[in-house]
Amino acid sequence: MNKVISGRKRKRSRFPILAKLALLAAFVLLLWILAQAVEESPGFQALPEAPAAKLQWALVTRAGGELPEYDCLLPSPRRLEELAGMPVEVTVCTADKFMNLIAANVPVDVATRCYADPKLKRFETSGKTKNLQHLLDQELPGFQLPREFRDWCGNTKGDVYAYPHTSVIGRICETPAAGVVMLANQKLLETYAIPSSCFSQKEETLYALKTIRGAEPGVVPSYIDLITLQQMFGARNLDKEGAWQDVFFQEETLEALAYMNRLYGERLLSRDVFTMTQSYLLTQLREEKVFLAATGPLYSLLQALPEDDPIWESYQIVGPMAPDSGKKFRFRQNYNEQYASTIFLAGSAFPKVQARLLLWFYGQNMEFTVEQRQAVETAGFGETIKAGPSPPKAPGGVYEQYAQPEFPYEIMFAHYADTRLANVFESVESYRKLQEVRIVTSTPEREVEQIYRETLLEMEKRGSKLLVQWKDNKYRQASRLANAEE
Repeated sequence: MNKVISGRKRKRSRFPILAKLALLAAFVLLLWILAQAVEESPGFQALPEAPAAKLQWALVTRAGGELPEYDCLLPSPRRLEELAGMPVEVTVCTADKFMNLIAANVPVDVATRCYADPKLKRFETSGKTKNLQHLLDQELPGFQLPREFRDWCGNTKGDVYAYPHTSVIGRICETPAAGVVMLANQKLLETYAIPSSCFSQKEETLYALKTIRGAEPGVVPSYIDLITLQQMFGARNLDKEGAWQDVFFQEETLEALAYMNRLYGERLLSRDVFTMTQSYLLTQLREEKVFLAATGPLYSLLQALPEDDPIWESYQIVGPMAPDSGKKFRFRQNYNEQYASTIFLAGSAFPKVQARLLLWFYGQNMEFTVEQRQAVETAGFGETIKAGPSPPKAPGGVYEQYAQPEFPYEIMFAHYADTRLANVFESVESYRKLQEVRIVTSTPEREVEQIYRETLLEMEKRGSKLLVQWKDNKYRQASRLANAEE
């Protein structure tokens, strides 16, 4: 019995020993882990510096795209930083993407629209953009925008939400400029002995394009669009009595569509002309993949190119093409012209930078009065306008794609800001564009006029006359205002 008890005691005595050994092993393992952690620790480190604040600047183009595609069309980030006086982060986007950024509360301080867009015009009065006078009242008390500026650049209430980047403000431009241009490849002209004078006639142009199509299968014979032919063939925004009219309803448009239909039918016109972006056209020209180019975007593109761009050596200006009617080429006016403009977003953390930019833009077009200069000096913006008597230069690129300021701009684009009229415009315009493609690409030559007349009837059903009446009223209002300023 004693032996059994003694055996049990020895058995119980081994358990505490094993437990102690286990605890000791765990302690040693813990010390080893801690030692490894100490060896790998980088020790004391200074907190990382906060990233430098950047002004968020959106550049809204028709096609969006990354900045390298538009390096010759848009001002560089470096130039924008010079204007803003601080680092700038640039986003190039479409109008839809811009609206999505705003809806997602992505910070945007400044936005430059490279064209007039219905959605963006309505966005101006949404409460998310700053009234320019209110911005000045906040940052430069006493700086008042003059009446002629508000009349030309403001809406029907006299409020200005966007700064237009145009050549002059408050007066009619005295120097007209052609809004279209035709470029022909210099090397191909010389290789096939095609005289540049032939492009003044429709049939001779057709013959030249056929020559290129047969001899150069890797070259697109032509990019020629409707708006270019409308202007070359003499389409007018005003009738003989001076009333507003839709250029699509004029016989010059039918002649242009019939000519495009013929070009397309003979494989002389690329379908890309209906969808190409400025960057695509620029690439095609620089790589000399097109023989003859005459499109609406081409003129503004050429304005933005530097003088040493290789395009000037590869292509020469030809035309314009004469119409059957014998009408003279019509110089561009700003009735339907798209111009760049800049808006300043509410809620920005950099209102003083916004005011600085507004002063720079204002100095491009307007003379500073004594009272304005005093307000600028008092607010501490004196350095911004110390460029001397001549106004500061525009940053280039898109800002130099000036519309012809024949009349107050916002009046002529007022239908974009009216929801009902904007819906009518979008319905009529989207249908017209579809019909344009149909007439040119899939309509037999003998049926072009019939489909064109049917298109006009459908456009009238969709409200095109309402738009014409609105434009006519606004044109007369703008005319009276322009004449009063003379």
